[in-house]
Amino acid sequence: MKKYLAVAKEAALSAGRFLMTNLGKSEGVVYKGTGHFNPASAVDTGSERIIVDAIGSAFPEHNIVAEERGGTTQSAHTWLIDPLDGTINYIHGYQQFGISLALIHKGELVLGVIYNPVLGEMFSALNGKGAYLNDTMLRVSKEDQVSKSLFSVGFPYERDSDDFQDNLKCFSLLATTGQAVRREGSTALSLCNVACGRFDGFCVIANEAWDYAAGVLLVREAGGMVTDFQGQAFRIPARRNRLLATNGIIHEAVLKKLHDRGID
Repeated sequence: MKKYLAVAKEAALSAGRFLMTNLGKSEGVVYKGTGHFNPASAVDTGSERIIVDAIGSAFPEHNIVAEERGGTTQSAHTWLIDPLDGTINYIHGYQQFGISLALIHKGELVLGVIYNPVLGEMFSALNGKGAYLNDTMLRVSKEDQVSKSLFSVGFPYERDSDDFQDNLKCFSLLATTGQAVRREGSTALSLCNVACGRFDGFCVIANEAWDYAAGVLLVREAGGMVTDFQGQAFRIPARRNRLLATNGIIHEAVLKKLHDRGID
């Protein structure tokens, strides 16, 4: 596992240097799906190539599923890679984006790495070994009141879906019952911020596995809780792709509020 972690970190660092070098130069933007909600650029594919080449060279027997190239879980070891989580932020020059890598072994999350190249923050976790920011072990917050909690909410790309409407309900619920809500535009970094206690909770509906896989492990290893909206342990692939991550202390209270608002 230490070798896996070392290769993942080095791949994330290399991709991070590429992203920072090309910040402000985004070209060749294309859009997936309808409208202009889900963009990808040459920078996304360039970052992905760096990571895939590094992982593939080190572990040729492993399967790789990445945002731009796709793929399916076909081996005992599968990597889930998001080469640029926060693409819209990136192409607008808003410096809130990251790189996310997760490793699944026989259906279980065993490794997560998320790198924020703007701040030089390397988040990492191994199953059962704790979560770290650079060399410092992470712990979730100790906040026990929803009314004093700072939340983050993510959104799916497709606006004309029930999932998007339910995400709006989540935002409204947490904005009116919590202390405040932030919309970062990066699921990976939002989960990192739960893991290190900056946020007390985060919820999102209908994101892809590469967006949240590494972050799920980070939150768990930092002492937090990640479930679906029914309170069941969140697994990948997800049953309904509805994720709530908190410090664990406020988790049941937030689930009850979601249920009472009819968001399940």
